[in-house]
Amino acid sequence: MIVYPVRRSITPFMWFTAALLGLYVTTLAFFWWFALPTSLDFQIMAALLGVGIAAVGVTGFVAYRLRYIYRIPRVGTVVLVGYLLAAGLILVIMWGAASLLFIHAYDALIITILMLFASGVVVSIGYMQSAAITEKLASLTGAAEALAMGRYHVRVEIDDNDELSRLAEVFNAMAAKLEAADRKERQLDRLRRDLTAWIGYDLRVPLLSSRTMVESIAEGLVTDPEMLNRYLRIARRDINALSDLIDDLYDLAQLDVTGIRLERTPAHIDELIEMTVDALRHAAEQKNITLTSRCAPNIPPIPIDVRQINRVLNNLVGDALHRLPKGGSVKINAYPTRNGALIEITDTFEGLRPEDADTIFKLFFGEEDVRSQTNETVRLRLALADAVVRAHGSQIRPQRLGTQGLRLVFALTQDGANVGPGTRGM
Repeated sequence: MIVYPVRRSITPFMWFTAALLGLYVTTLAFFWWFALPTSLDFQIMAALLGVGIAAVGVTGFVAYRLRYIYRIPRVGTVVLVGYLLAAGLILVIMWGAASLLFIHAYDALIITILMLFASGVVVSIGYMQSAAITEKLASLTGAAEALAMGRYHVRVEIDDNDELSRLAEVFNAMAAKLEAADRKERQLDRLRRDLTAWIGYDLRVPLLSSRTMVESIAEGLVTDPEMLNRYLRIARRDINALSDLIDDLYDLAQLDVTGIRLERTPAHIDELIEMTVDALRHAAEQKNITLTSRCAPNIPPIPIDVRQINRVLNNLVGDALHRLPKGGSVKINAYPTRNGALIEITDTFEGLRPEDADTIFKLFFGEEDVRSQTNETVRLRLALADAVVRAHGSQIRPQRLGTQGLRLVFALTQDGANVGPGTRGM
């Protein structure tokens, strides 16, 4: 869309003409009232002012209405030429009046010299005004050129109260939005690359394991029935993991296209936590990790998407089991809040720095690129879990516990409002 300068037809020139006519009448009235001229002098003054007003009107029409003055390439020069025209017309009018109304040539010469001095003052002021405008426009032009070259951090500082200062504020706001959009685009580019790496890692491990199991069976390397059943169980486990990963990728794609669609139904959070513990108990026992849960008895039913929240709990607890060394512990706790429940997943672990706990989940919509601040690979399922919790109106908040613990907290509310981890209630 192209926005052209506002053209108000003939309205500005009409105001200009009205101002000239008012000046003509006012000047004649002052001349008649204070100078008490003769009839001849009054006629001469009226004729002289009429000629002057006509000359000014014609000059203004040609210069501004026909836009001849705007053919000058610099705005400051346009302003200076305007002052020169005004001073020159005033000087000619005063010289004509002095020549016709003054008897002595000396008086006419004195008046002409004084008006020449006044015209010089006017032109000097016009030069200062044009220089100030040119300086402001030069700063705006330089900033716009820098912005066009991709330097979105550039800003313009004009500490005035005129239209150019307002233009600088609008320019700075536009530059800030472009800088934020550019930063977001770079983050998305890095996120796409990281997402490819995450998918490759999560696909490669179960696929390689199941392929090894199937090839061993197909080539007849496994003949013992018990060993054969064990290989088949491993292959089925890996295939289930691949199926879950594909479901996660589909949900993540839906998040990018249309967002996560929630099917909310009232549910008891303690039942979901118990299902998560039962599903992951075997994986915890294999790593000698203690997996426990505790839910307060007075948590009301909460309208949530049961399938999605169950996936969140499985993803978060499963990631904790994956990171923890043998002998660690994972605890899932639920507490009532004023209008919902607060979920805590606490584990003892090693591997993350304190600053990682503050940035691990700010992946998609944070103002800063937090993934560059950590060496820990953030799993695809953690990103999906955070997206689901955000869709429910909350946010996963990591907290460092001492030197070997991490506490993940998020709230589920009746109305989907965001509740911080410190609003626990009965």
